[in-house]
Amino acid sequence: MSEIMNGYWNELKGEALKTWGNLTHNELDQVAGDAKKLEGLLQQKYGHSVEEARKEVSALQERYDNLSYRGEWNQVKGKMQKFWGDLTDNDVDKINGSRTRLVGTLQEKHGKSRSKALEEVDHFLKEIS
Repeated sequence: MSEIMNGYWNELKGEALKTWGNLTHNELDQVAGDAKKLEGLLQQKYGHSVEEARKEVSALQERYDNLSYRGEWNQVKGKMQKFWGDLTDNDVDKINGSRTRLVGTLQEKHGKSRSKALEEVDHFLKEIS
């Protein structure tokens, strides 16, 4: 999971601030997308056990990566295919509700950079919200 977190840390930082209000921007900047550092920070600031911290970080990552939170997955699939007209049913099945896999699919199919693909996905999510 930590490689996923590194891929979109700037976007996830805001969610981390909302989730753990005792953390500061500076502390999260020092974490720099490293899941282990964030777990350590949660242990330090909140007194969590290693396992509790790991579960909370994992839950945050899964929430962020899950496209289904925007609505019923079948509806989101249809909206994705409308938004990106060249996404096939097979592409959408491979994405399987994952923001990370959607970004990867856009990079592969459209030759986009990771940052450009993330930008498109964020735009899409704002459109369907």
